[in-house]
Amino acid sequence: MSRRNNGSVTIKIIWWTYIILLVLIVIFKFHGSLADLIRRMQFATQVGYNLVPFTTIQSQLETFGSGVSRLNLIGNIVPFIPFGILLPAAYPRMRRFISFFLTAILFELGVESLQYLTKLGSFDVDDIILNMVGIIFGYLIYRIFSHKK
Repeated sequence: MSRRNNGSVTIKIIWWTYIILLVLIVIFKFHGSLADLIRRMQFATQVGYNLVPFTTIQSQLETFGSGVSRLNLIGNIVPFIPFGILLPAAYPRMRRFISFFLTAILFELGVESLQYLTKLGSFDVDDIILNMVGIIFGYLIYRIFSHKK
């Protein structure tokens, strides 16, 4: 196998490891115990949903001084930056922005839907917006550094 193929395989392994961890942490809020996860899903009550863009973001910006608001805003952006870097690195077809963007938005819709359906979180359009900010920021980082080679 050539070095190029080895690099491609390595990036794909990193990509899928990242996605698995992201799903476990973000969707399932996994804390290391499968029994705890199952119990939380069984006894969870529906958290709700927000379909009005910028409602949650605005309230969190108004209370940005509180640790919870700051953590939520930053926590919905930063963990998704690697998505934007790794996806086009692992899959050359995702280097075109339209393919990349459509894949990212479908992934985000899936994340929010699974959170809602498993009752382990809410469906919040603002989470999608913030996650996409992180993803696109990562994509821009990828594009900048891939052109410097």
